[in-house]
Amino acid sequence: MDKKLTQAELAEILDISLPYLKDLERFRNNPSYDVFKKVIHYFNLSADTVIYPNENLTNTTYQQIERLLTRCDEGQLRVILATTEALLSESEMPSDSE
Repeated sequence: MDKKLTQAELAEILDISLPYLKDLERFRNNPSYDVFKKVIHYFNLSADTVIYPNENLTNTTYQQIERLLTRCDEGQLRVILATTEALLSESEMPSDSE
């Protein structure tokens, strides 16, 4: 709906038949891996959030970070991972006042 596509246009973009798309939308069929991959790429979705939905789906900060991560190269991702692990380990340490 957000992309203002008809079902026929989306079926063409995904290279699937219109009846197959309708079955997917009505949960009468499961997509093949290739179709699933095309859908998440076209709509810029994370496979994790589709397969394992959680409370972060509505968190706009989480969504912004997730979108930005797709633009990072391997080196940048390693820095982000190390930084995140350091932040989390620091927050798990007992403070001096406890």
